[in-house]
Amino acid sequence: MAYNKKEIEEKLKIRCTTWSYIFPSIEKKISTSNFDESIRLANEIAKIANHLNHHPDLILSYSALTIKTHTHDASGITDKDFELAEQIDHLLLT
Repeated sequence: MAYNKKEIEEKLKIRCTTWSYIFPSIEKKISTSNFDESIRLANEIAKIANHLNHHPDLILSYSALTIKTHTHDASGITDKDFELAEQIDHLLLT
């Protein structure tokens, strides 16, 4: 079940404070030191996404990686997106 805008914003405040809701996705932009670091991080996120069977859009640039996720078959943001965001955040802390 997809959450409404208010529910999404409330969950972001609690579960994923560094993510933003920009319709139709929740998003996070990460600064990196160079392109190799952006690629390395994208590959680590791909492992998480494959494990969860929930795949975000990744936008790479020389010194940044933008992650956007929403649940296509629910036409919105679901628990799958929050779980993915939390696991990505955990990756970034290690």
